[in-house]
Amino acid sequence: MRSLCLVSLLAGLACAWTPPAGGLRSTNVNDMLFSKRGTRYYNEAWSYQFQFDNGLQASLNLTYAKLGFKDPVCGADLSLAGFKGNSYTVGREYPAERFQQSVNPFRIAVHENIWMTGLPPAAHRLHFVAAKNQGFYVDLVFTDIKPGVVWGDGKFTAGDGDFSVALPIPMATVTGRIGVGGDTISVKGVAMMEHLRQSHLVSDLLTSSMRFFHPGPNPLYMNWFKENKKPWGGFAVSWASGQPVLLTGNANVDGQVPPGAAVLQATNGTRLDFSRKTLAQASSILDGMEGVTRTVVKMFIGNVKMYRGKGEVNGQPGIYQFMKIGS
Repeated sequence: MRSLCLVSLLAGLACAWTPPAGGLRSTNVNDMLFSKRGTRYYNEAWSYQFQFDNGLQASLNLTYAKLGFKDPVCGADLSLAGFKGNSYTVGREYPAERFQQSVNPFRIAVHENIWMTGLPPAAHRLHFVAAKNQGFYVDLVFTDIKPGVVWGDGKFTAGDGDFSVALPIPMATVTGRIGVGGDTISVKGVAMMEHLRQSHLVSDLLTSSMRFFHPGPNPLYMNWFKENKKPWGGFAVSWASGQPVLLTGNANVDGQVPPGAAVLQATNGTRLDFSRKTLAQASSILDGMEGVTRTVVKMFIGNVKMYRGKGEVNGQPGIYQFMKIGS
């Protein structure tokens, strides 16, 4: 049993999950690449969070999903909160055969119009075009990319399987254009990107999760998660004088949906206090699904709700994303 679980036991809690093996390290190309596993269920997501100077908040995910009850698929989903006063969510799904990746030059694509290219921190670009509904357009170039980090092998055991978290882009400046229905605007802001892998359906691993991102020269990334009937766990990566520091320990999250307050008490004595300031958007993963896929996902997983907004940790402003599974 690893030391983080021992801390939980000493606090009188059941060991809810086991952490990755090893310490904090730099990400490499393998932490960005798709790594299909031969299990009945397997999912990966390259998850971007954006905060733009004009107040627009956005989330964009490229995904691969092997759900067990249908053929594997790849796809993408986009959420916009505050695009000229309105919020939008759109999803696209394609046969898994559409998924492509290359190492040199680095490129991942789920469709000819939906792709990422350039290996961070040297360079990166993200492109998304979908004709569904009004039509959507995203084309963003990343600069000033802070080198990525991952906790050891990145793998956590929880529920019936495991999941992994890598942070290939802890912080970057982004510029480009975003459009809805042919109305396209220039944007400038900040971004982060996680690469997430799951051995099982998310409903078999967790009941809730929340991430927070504070941008800046010394960014802060926090990740809390909860299994069914078990205590919250969590970790954070904090940059001080440009250097990343891993913070691990017990997490306490209030019962609101989305949470109004949360605390990570790290084993080194550092205390990180989160407070929610605004809720920008509430949506469901079902919003971008249609037909049989929507029906079957709701039957097997439930209505996974996503909440996005702004908050603070120890007075440092940032954006959060909260996921309630099976709600």
